[in-house]
Amino acid sequence: MSSRLACSLGLSAVLTALLTWLLLPSLRRLKGETVREDVPERHRLKAGTPTLGGLAFVIAIPLTIGLLSLLRFVNTLDALLFSSAMFSFALLGFADDWAKLTRRKGWRTQPKLATQIALAVLWVAFAWRNWQPVPTTHWLWFGGLLLLFLATVNGVNIVDGLDGLAAGLTAIASAAVAVVAWLNHRPEVVPLPLVLCGSCLGFLTFNRYPAKVFMGDTGSMALGAGLAMAVFATRSVLPFLLVGLVFWVEQATVVLQVAYFKWTKRRYGEGRRIFPMTPIHHSFELLGWHEPTIVATFWAIGALVALLGVTVAATFR
Repeated sequence: MSSRLACSLGLSAVLTALLTWLLLPSLRRLKGETVREDVPERHRLKAGTPTLGGLAFVIAIPLTIGLLSLLRFVNTLDALLFSSAMFSFALLGFADDWAKLTRRKGWRTQPKLATQIALAVLWVAFAWRNWQPVPTTHWLWFGGLLLLFLATVNGVNIVDGLDGLAAGLTAIASAAVAVVAWLNHRPEVVPLPLVLCGSCLGFLTFNRYPAKVFMGDTGSMALGAGLAMAVFATRSVLPFLLVGLVFWVEQATVVLQVAYFKWTKRRYGEGRRIFPMTPIHHSFELLGWHEPTIVATFWAIGALVALLGVTVAATFR
């Protein structure tokens, strides 16, 4: 079993790092990352950094999962569902990234969210049928799983704003999900989150500060979908509510900021803000924190809540 776990983690890490290195020359020939106006000024220096690095995930993770399936380390159907969900959201992210590169403007929020919901319904239905991620078939739980899936995809997407932040947090969360799977006596699906973790670690070789490549929505949406499917396969839904706390807080700051801005604009004629900038990691930049310090702090918080989630799962199993 230990060799199976080491193979899952190590192979995905090496493949992702190798593929990122091989893709970099082609990615550099594209126009590079465009920097939004609503980010700290220092991010202007990142303009032109190659994006679409998430393509490495799209190739490396299915390859690793496919090999593990051939070696009978993981069930073929589990591998297919996991990889297909990742690939479908990677395609959505790629469409958005490509629009940004060619038209300097990504998809509008409404069609993007509508597509996310449609895909999420599909994959939650498959997970519901094949993995029974929660010990009940009540339809309210299906709605809860759907919300969790969308929150995970968009959570990873939102934290992808600083060098290494999304990859590091996803690696930590995936490792925690793997431990919970083991505690839940689900060793046959432990390789799924471990492959995800290893791939993120391999990508950090090029994505840590100062980043040589960004994953783009191609990568962040793929990782979010993969993480959600791993949670369902390992039946770690409830512990993940704590494990993913950083993702939920980051999203909450955006929702609160937008809602408060719109409400104050209607009431007072001008929009006001709760936070200096959202997602909340940008607020720390405006306060003068260095980017690596912010990332390390968020990683530490992510590791702490992941440990708490695992502890809760071990206590109440």
